[in-house]
Amino acid sequence: MGSIPSESVDLVLTDPPYNINFVPQRGTFEAIQGDNMEVEEFSSFLEAIFSECYRALKPDTILISFMGWQTIPIFERAITAAGFSIKSMPIWVKNNFGIGYYTRPQYEPLYLCFKGTPPTPETPISDVLQYAKVAKQVHSCQKPVPLISKLIATFSPEGGLVLDPFMGSGTTAVAAINTSRHFLGFEIDPQHLEGARERVAGEAAQYRLF
Repeated sequence: MGSIPSESVDLVLTDPPYNINFVPQRGTFEAIQGDNMEVEEFSSFLEAIFSECYRALKPDTILISFMGWQTIPIFERAITAAGFSIKSMPIWVKNNFGIGYYTRPQYEPLYLCFKGTPPTPETPISDVLQYAKVAKQVHSCQKPVPLISKLIATFSPEGGLVLDPFMGSGTTAVAAINTSRHFLGFEIDPQHLEGARERVAGEAAQYRLF
């Protein structure tokens, strides 16, 4: 991420590991890398990532990060330590329920964070985002393209550059292409990286994916 020019990105939209030692319910998916760190290590890791995001973002822009409810305080500390102010915490409501013994999870929170004072969107969105979970996943934590497309279209300019430091299956890239934005993404898992390359190749002839 250090190779990204400062103040060159129009929006950061990402879905980091939540550090909850998530075990996918489907046997075809492996555990998420970086999802079982010591608390201080995870906090430092997030702060380093978000600090690079802050540097890369243009003035008066937005960072959106998904997270798990279990580690909201860690995300809050890392995001604010990087220089962002937190504007709101929308939630993504899924159309199905996870496994649970007392309550069954149906949502994931996300932070809407400011660098400076971003312009008000033409049409503000609800902070309750109801989008169906991806039916045929290629990644255990895959987000629906319509949800990501809505966020990109609302909080970045057409033709702008969207950054995702945790690209996973390439959903942010696909959504950026679908909304006439450019994208830059990173993925550490070789299997997911190759899957993202193939997926994005079906959306555009030229792309940047590292």
